[in-house]
Amino acid sequence: MSTRDDYAVEEWEAIRRAPAEAVIAIEQASPSGPWGRRKERKAAERGFRVAIAELSDSELVAAIVAARDEEGALLDALRAGGEPFTDRAVETARRARRAILDKGTQEELEAYATAIITTAENVALATREEGERSSTSRAEALLLTRLAQALGRRGYEPPGGDWGAGGVQGMVADGASLGGIREIPPEPKS
Repeated sequence: MSTRDDYAVEEWEAIRRAPAEAVIAIEQASPSGPWGRRKERKAAERGFRVAIAELSDSELVAAIVAARDEEGALLDALRAGGEPFTDRAVETARRARRAILDKGTQEELEAYATAIITTAENVALATREEGERSSTSRAEALLLTRLAQALGRRGYEPPGGDWGAGGVQGMVADGASLGGIREIPPEPKS
């Protein structure tokens, strides 16, 4: 089992920031208005609490929990910056995964990835987007899939949607642009 002391400053920063950046990226992927943002923020809080409770036997998760007091300030600072996080969140998740693979255990990585993905899913499912048939928008689905892949989850399909032929994996394989997240190809006609 790894602890915070096992990681270089840059590695720990990626591990600490990846959950917050994932949440903000999901919020930005498909803006929901003031009421929707409130629901998404509550879902993020609830998601972190549940994930932490389920994974409390991991020393790495315990170190993240110990830094939890900083999390609210981190989320507020990241949100206030107005910076787009769609691409950045995926890269930070990738760096965190590499660090945990290098210095932690597979079990720690699985627990960490599960906590981030579950929380991001909760945020995506918190509101139904206008005009969407599912409770997860196409932009959120694409981002969830890219986050899951960055965390080592190949073949992941996000909840709450009928994503057409090939699913979200098909969109990813077709190179749907994450930076231009609103430019995701339309669903194929049946």
